[in-house]
Amino acid sequence: IRSTDVHLFLLGVSHRTAPVDLRERLDFSSRDLGAAVEALATRPSAAEAVVLSTCNRSEIYVASSDLPRAHEELIAFLSDYHQLSPADFGPHLFAYDDAAAARHLFKVAAGLDSLVVGEPQILGQVKDAFQAASERRCTGPLLSKLFHWAFGVGKRVRTETAGGEGAVSVSSAAVTMAKKR
Repeated sequence: IRSTDVHLFLLGVSHRTAPVDLRERLDFSSRDLGAAVEALATRPSAAEAVVLSTCNRSEIYVASSDLPRAHEELIAFLSDYHQLSPADFGPHLFAYDDAAAARHLFKVAAGLDSLVVGEPQILGQVKDAFQAASERRCTGPLLSKLFHWAFGVGKRVRTETAGGEGAVSVSSAAVTMAKKR
């Protein structure tokens, strides 16, 4: 028996799970992000979809009533879209559903899951990913609400903490460290 409830599902790779060369091969940002999310939205299990791609992560968020099928279809999508065997990237994937997926997005939007904690560009990249999906009519009630909450979380963390006051990129962190030596 399959549930008719809609669930949030996330599949991705990041600087925590995959080496740079693999992240580069799974990058969507070097192509048309809107076209990628539109191609993803053709998968039957993806009622709604957003593709988030930065230099340190590629993540796919979907609303689905069939999580096992969504998992299989997202792996197939990554394989087809990037011309890679699932064996090449499968061991590096992470997957979250429902509350765990939402918590992860909130951490990403707040810059807490960045290579350099507090990286200010990430919130803009999350907004751009959502906008690309919205413009292609790939979002719906679940992802719209989730991403708008994430924007609020990201903004609140930046304004109410000192999280964004340090280095703003890996290169600026390296320069700061080099000056101290």
